[in-house]
Amino acid sequence: AEHMSNYWNDSGLVKPLAERRRSRFWLFFPFLLLVALIGAYSAYWIYARAEIGLGVDKWVAEQRADGAVVEYESRKIGGYPFRFELDVVAPHYQPPNMASWEGERLQIVMQPWNWHHIIGRAPGHSVLTDRFGIRHTFDLDRKSAGSLSWTDAGVHRAAIELNDASALIDGHIYTAKGFSLNLAPRPDAADDLLVALQWEALTLDAAPVAAPWLGTDLQQSRLIAEVHNFYPAWIRSGGNPERLYDSLVETGGGVELGQALLNWGPLKFGAKGTVTIENGLANGSFGVRIDDPEGLKEALKATGNWRLQEQATVATLETASANGGFLMFTLKDNQIMVGTVVVGQLPGPAL
Repeated sequence: AEHMSNYWNDSGLVKPLAERRRSRFWLFFPFLLLVALIGAYSAYWIYARAEIGLGVDKWVAEQRADGAVVEYESRKIGGYPFRFELDVVAPHYQPPNMASWEGERLQIVMQPWNWHHIIGRAPGHSVLTDRFGIRHTFDLDRKSAGSLSWTDAGVHRAAIELNDASALIDGHIYTAKGFSLNLAPRPDAADDLLVALQWEALTLDAAPVAAPWLGTDLQQSRLIAEVHNFYPAWIRSGGNPERLYDSLVETGGGVELGQALLNWGPLKFGAKGTVTIENGLANGSFGVRIDDPEGLKEALKATGNWRLQEQATVATLETASANGGFLMFTLKDNQIMVGTVVVGQLPGPAL
């Protein structure tokens, strides 16, 4: 009995009530902290969602006041807890005197911890009606998206990713798989534009009239380039791609073609080069090459295009492309030269 009494009175076995409560508090503290953090984050998410909603309302009101058409069937903001997702059903948008866009759905996604990056999707069928009333249609899958990121200094990166898409443009049907376009200003020169373009497959509804031997299927291809002084030229062109070259000639700039790989039917084409434009004159050099010349010859012969000019061109390229080589051209004051022979002329700025 004495042994049992000493056992129950042992201070190492029976702790005071206050001490036991303190030990239990620290046991539950991580859980309580987690609950508090979740509550605080949820409150932030709800507040931010309301602010986004007010921002959308303000933008819609401003656009309508400026004469734009902004319509939709319904709108909601969801995505808790890891994103904000604005989901708009049957959107219709047309700025004053500009093209009109209508779609089945528009989804804009932003992460709660990054307010400088948005992702946009327009899955399903959409229609773009230009200023002349011509309708162009697009059909995109749910994985196709566009994204835009920016900093306080301006745009950081813009991108389009088309997983599986089809389009009817100017009466012609196109399909694309694994298409991506990435655009970004060069970090150390904001007026320069970095371009990365690639696709896994592109399909046309008809082969080019001038080159039927190319066919309608473009296989995996890639373009990596840098356009110097792009943004001033783009502003000067008024945002018109058809005026961009003339504007670049007028403002000065240049192009660095790091890699161009075009696989179009039997044509396996590559190019690289550097061109500088100053005082309206282009100077530099570029090289072109082909792979699988035998496949190209067969396609030209099969379509009745194996004439002396084609034979000479393919033979010259085949010889220059051996062992990974390039047929090199020189640009001197807008004149295109092979060695000392002038073979072409670049246009100057349009008047």
